Amino acid sequence: MKQKNRKLRIVMSLVLTAMILIVGLMVFGLSCTVEEISESVISETPEAVLASAGVNSDTGVTLAVAYYDQRADECVNLYEVSLRNELSQRQFEWAKCGYERQEIEQGMVDFELGEDYLPVAVGGKLTSNQGLVDLGRWFKTVDGKSKSYAGELTLNYKADGMEFSYYSDNFYPLDEVDFSEGDFANEDGHNHLFTMSFAIPIRVLASGEERFKVMADDDTFVFVGDRLAIDLGGIHETAKGEIWINEQGKVYAAIGEQDLGFAGINVEAGENTMIRIFHADRDARGSEFGIDFTGVEPMVTSTQLAGESGVQVAYDPNDPSYVAPLGVSLNINPDMKKEYMIIATVYGIMIVVAAVMIVVLARSILRVKK
Repeated sequence: MKQKNRKLRIVMSLVLTAMILIVGLMVFGLSCTVEEISESVISETPEAVLASAGVNSDTGVTLAVAYYDQRADECVNLYEVSLRNELSQRQFEWAKCGYERQEIEQGMVDFELGEDYLPVAVGGKLTSNQGLVDLGRWFKTVDGKSKSYAGELTLNYKADGMEFSYYSDNFYPLDEVDFSEGDFANEDGHNHLFTMSFAIPIRVLASGEERFKVMADDDTFVFVGDRLAIDLGGIHETAKGEIWINEQGKVYAAIGEQDLGFAGINVEAGENTMIRIFHADRDARGSEFGIDFTGVEPMVTSTQLAGESGVQVAYDPNDPSYVAPLGVSLNINPDMKKEYMIIATVYGIMIVVAAVMIVVLARSILRVKK
């Protein structure tokens, strides 16, 4: 009896040892497979990821833009006290009203976006630059004052330096619409009074090479996530702003010829965030607008998803809170996680089958010994 028990213990020890080895090999195989898949995704350079999505040098990359045509407000006498209330309502068109002050004026909007992901006015002086009691019409449709139009902005891409850019010194995207037709601000055939908003979803690299620049006349506000980084408020001549993300994920910003300074915004490597741009053209003179970003990895759709518009940045202007990429990115996306789960399930089944086979084999050995 003791001899039989001793044999049983030996067999079971062998079975247990074999199972531990098999489980160890399975886990090692699974971890290696997952690691290999992860590395194959993460090790791709941003340029390679963009290329795999169909983005190559001189490819047009399309941004979805929401435009808002704005009606000109009536001119009133700046110096007549009884009309100060009407003056405070004037938002669009100052050049033809006999008074204006052309300069950048910061502090027109709050540091953080509102719950609707739009700038929040903080009030101001009754000048051509401030008095923003009616900011609600800027990036929303308001009966009789503003009307929205869906549009696109196509950026030129250069793989060398990962540069995306757009520039126009004759920027009139709403010349073809008729909402404000007949306004005295549009006498030269151009629709001068409009606003626009769009966003560029990016994956933060924190490489020290990520830079974003904007050049525009009149109000331009650039937010990283929901925080203000570039404040070019007011009716002014063409001015520039710049954002730089350093290796620690700190966001630095500057306007004009200023030195870059910490903007009070922190991001993390691997984080998905938005660069949100809000722009207004508010007087009947020239219109200039340009953006340029280098070393930045935007979320892009595949050419198949983008259709006739070419490669698109993955952003839904009808859902400002949407940040997740629609297509290729350096992140391990949900589909990749599903693949991991499938692999893990297959390995799990194999382990169970192997364990059952070992038990059956052990019992067979014991029967033979009997």
